[in-house]
Amino acid sequence: MVEFDEGQLKRVAFHLLTFKNPKARLYLLKNRVSTDDFFCLGARQLELIGLLPAEIKVVRGRGWSAAENEVARLEKNHVQIIFREEKDFPPLLGQIYDPPDFIYFTGNREVLVKKKLAVVGSRRGSAYGQSALNRILPDCCRAGLVVVSGMAYGIDSMAHRLAVRENSGTIGVNAGGLLHLYPQGNMILIKKIIDQGGIISEFPLDVIPRPFLFPIRNRIIAGIAQAVLIVEAALRSGSLITARLALEQNRDVMAVPGNIDSSLSQGTNYLLQQGAKLIQNSADLLDEFGLNRPLRPQIKVSLSFKEKKILDLCGENELKDIDFLVEALNWSAAEIISLLMGLVLKNLLVEEAGGYRRMTYG
Repeated sequence: MVEFDEGQLKRVAFHLLTFKNPKARLYLLKNRVSTDDFFCLGARQLELIGLLPAEIKVVRGRGWSAAENEVARLEKNHVQIIFREEKDFPPLLGQIYDPPDFIYFTGNREVLVKKKLAVVGSRRGSAYGQSALNRILPDCCRAGLVVVSGMAYGIDSMAHRLAVRENSGTIGVNAGGLLHLYPQGNMILIKKIIDQGGIISEFPLDVIPRPFLFPIRNRIIAGIAQAVLIVEAALRSGSLITARLALEQNRDVMAVPGNIDSSLSQGTNYLLQQGAKLIQNSADLLDEFGLNRPLRPQIKVSLSFKEKKILDLCGENELKDIDFLVEALNWSAAEIISLLMGLVLKNLLVEEAGGYRRMTYG
């Protein structure tokens, strides 16, 4: 069991108290009141800061029971606390305005210090968004970039799944405490994210995700990465909030252009008008990181006659659906579906909404 000294317990206690009282927290941060000084303040001073009577009683009692309870549950739930001075604390996150004093983390700490790319977009991500990610992200993963996102449905999930498929590191940032991973419908994916990277939160363990917490979560997504890529976003969206936070934190903002008739392109096209870097392929993105595009992997797999026939019919730029393949090949739908699944597992085909196409290394 990891032991926390009194100073660390004070820091955890300070976080637990001030998280519930953001007005008091803001005052303390603005006036650079240290954790030690905070627990030495008198009752009247604490009242003026904005603490409630019950909170004042805890501070004046100098009891760390809440912090000790929080720490006691870490190991049982496979969660760690990483303080800002520790070597595994994400380097760029420590440079943002009002950085977290520590983060809650579950997963492999090694992923935290690698180069990171944040990818965000609409929860209604379309086949176009999936196609763009398929074209851009695989090379980025092979070049060593860790994909960071918010685990939400749509573009976030697509980005995480691509990183998992490429056996690359990926980090999810939770909009609540790590005892309440969100969204629940993504738990299979979330477990894979933990296996191949990890999940971060700055919120206490018991905090339930709420709408007002998502912008706070987004500041971590933007702050932990060197650059943020926006793929499909409405003009009023959390993705544009993340882009603004990225600019405030001196991060590169990049966007994939979209169809001018699509509402999901209004946000990304607006960002491009405002000077965001236009990303059309992996080379555009890797250039921003000073990385070379990795060599296209030599795929050495044995293919049956029928698998080769399907590959010949599936191009890189046009989706082919099952009905088309059944008509062209005159085989049963069940057999074609089985062959398609095999080719997807061999990383030769990509499944998108509406059909299949050959893997693109863009």
